[in-house]
Amino acid sequence: MPSILIVDDEETIRQTFRDVLELSGHDVVVAESFSDAKEYLNDTRFDVALTDLMLPQESGLSLLRYAAEHDETMSVVMVTGHPDLSSAVSALKEGAYDYLTKPVTTQALLAVVQRASERNSLLREKRRLEAENEDYQRSLERKVRERTERLRESEKRYRELFQETRRAYDELKQTQEKLIRSERLAAVGELAAQIAHEIRNPLGAISNSVGVLRRDLDLTGDDKRLMEVVSAESQRLEGIIADFLRFARPRPIHKAKEQITHVLDDLLLLLSQEQAERSAIRIEKYYEPDLPEVALDSAQTREALWNLIVNAVEAMPAGGQLLVSAARSARDDFLEVTVTDSGKGIRDDEADKIFEPFHTTKADGTGLGLAIVQRVVESHGGEVTVESQEGRGSSFRLRFPMSSETSSNARKPIESRP
Repeated sequence: MPSILIVDDEETIRQTFRDVLELSGHDVVVAESFSDAKEYLNDTRFDVALTDLMLPQESGLSLLRYAAEHDETMSVVMVTGHPDLSSAVSALKEGAYDYLTKPVTTQALLAVVQRASERNSLLREKRRLEAENEDYQRSLERKVRERTERLRESEKRYRELFQETRRAYDELKQTQEKLIRSERLAAVGELAAQIAHEIRNPLGAISNSVGVLRRDLDLTGDDKRLMEVVSAESQRLEGIIADFLRFARPRPIHKAKEQITHVLDDLLLLLSQEQAERSAIRIEKYYEPDLPEVALDSAQTREALWNLIVNAVEAMPAGGQLLVSAARSARDDFLEVTVTDSGKGIRDDEADKIFEPFHTTKADGTGLGLAIVQRVVESHGGEVTVESQEGRGSSFRLRFPMSSETSSNARKPIESRP
């Protein structure tokens, strides 16, 4: 049953209210002053407070205000014996639930206590539901945060898994491409062996016979020119067969510490001598200071670099700029050699084929030069990449693993002739 606090300075009224309410089953506590009521309010929670508007020392409004600070769900009913109800109206404005005027009938007392108790129960139920709702909201927010965090972690794991899968796929694709290229090379090796066996011997006989005829016959005019054509074409065919053999039966790699700038200087010096009459080609170079020595097969590396340099020159028949550079890689422990020309460049539809054996755009080319370059660099544990724009030139980048030891030689680079 609801608990009731009665505050009145008249003993008769306190006792009468108490008897009526206790007979109705209510728990009743009485106080004769505001100070006594405060002590009860500090220790006990009441559903309804019945207080006289006029109390000694403090008014019922003071009790109303004090009760609101301690339990806003408690319903306060003001009791007044004055015919002027302005004080009661003021109490209602300040939050009193209702008021009774003396003399108070039993029916009016029980009715207002019942309504006040029901209102108190509804308020407390509302507070309980609000508290449960707040707890539920906090719990829901916590679960949302936890679930969001788990989703973020899952997304991060899925993203990492996707990247790993992507890397694995790329590595598998590269391995597959290398395997296909190796199978092609094996097939080319068999073909080259057959070509060398079937053609080289009769070609040698032809070359020797042509040499004897040129020595013994006194040819003139068209006959002499035709003999020179046969001799030149025999030599060219011999060169083609030699290219086949170098590509199909590569020599083993024998590495030794080499200063790449010395190799480049030698090749550029040779090129500048051969291009003495073609001064329209401008040769430039850039070497990063204090480059370390690199473990290289000197002969095969020179052959690969020479192929690139010659290709660059041939891409500039009307002249242009050839830039050769050597520098440390910015992203890993590799030495990068770059050969750049300002020539005709590579068409987009040719870019993916330039390293394939026998693919060439030259009328008299074998299509093995760049394939040999790629094989030599990859046999050193490096890679070859190309950037090109049709009509604006090409840039080939060769990457070689660097040695941890630096060179102790102080050999002065050979200056190339522009």
